[in-house]
Amino acid sequence: GRKYKIGSVTDCSNFTGIKPPYYAIAQLMHSYGGLCFVDFAASAPYVDIYMHPQNSLEKLDAIFFSPHKFLGGPGSSGVLIFDSSLYHNPIPDQPGGGTVDWTNPWGEYKYIDDIELREDGGTPGFLQAIRTALCIELKNQMGTPNIHLREKQLVKKAFELFRPIPHLHILADEFEDRLGIFSFYIDHVHYNLVVKLLNDLAGIQVRGGCTCAGTYGHYLLNVSYEQSKRITEKINQGDFSEKPGWVRLSLHPTMTDKELETIAATTYEIATHIQNYQDQYIYNPRKNEFRHRSEPVDKTVLVKDWFSL
Repeated sequence: GRKYKIGSVTDCSNFTGIKPPYYAIAQLMHSYGGLCFVDFAASAPYVDIYMHPQNSLEKLDAIFFSPHKFLGGPGSSGVLIFDSSLYHNPIPDQPGGGTVDWTNPWGEYKYIDDIELREDGGTPGFLQAIRTALCIELKNQMGTPNIHLREKQLVKKAFELFRPIPHLHILADEFEDRLGIFSFYIDHVHYNLVVKLLNDLAGIQVRGGCTCAGTYGHYLLNVSYEQSKRITEKINQGDFSEKPGWVRLSLHPTMTDKELETIAATTYEIATHIQNYQDQYIYNPRKNEFRHRSEPVDKTVLVKDWFSL
């Protein structure tokens, strides 16, 4: 078998909200002499994280997440926590100022023993680190029990509102035990047109595409190898028109019932009256984007005006 075994998994799918049993995976990895790393990027704002549960075989050797999904998190710095016994680097990954105890003119030096300091060469991202700490503290003040309760209410209501919408399909809808992450598609309507219409009709921001999860998407959308090959060949030629995808809606605990009802009502309008809107939009297959006919093709002047003093 492999000399070095690492099982690196996600705590939560970033487009279905489903949580895999990572403690069981950790136990399996450790029983075969391996390691288990868990990515909490999609769930860190909403769940408690325990690296050392009661069963020592279930311990997490490393966890990491980008805090940009936290309330107030955009602009923060990434977080990596790992078992110090995994560290064997004689030289920092990126040597820089503040990583040595001393140097001399004869080429001798000694790196700082503290792992965090020796791997943090140069001027740290102070503002990013402060923002990370503040958004984590805000999560703690909100309380994960309160977050779980509100998310459960929103998820239940979302299923009730979205399931009856004609031609709409919720991905992995057989799993209602999930975090507040919903992804869906509407028959015969491009996902990015749905994204654009939700924005233009009601100021609703959602994400369209495969959300960096194309492999998982192949399974949920039942894309065969032959279909995938044909699509990827077109993408390689710069044509994204057949690239599969979905619309991702995030349900945050601070969202009100009224806001969720507005999102569902607007989605219903799109699903049932798409013929009233689609001719008003122009599709660019190279960017996989839609723009309203009244929008300028080149938005650089518009953006420049936004930031002019």
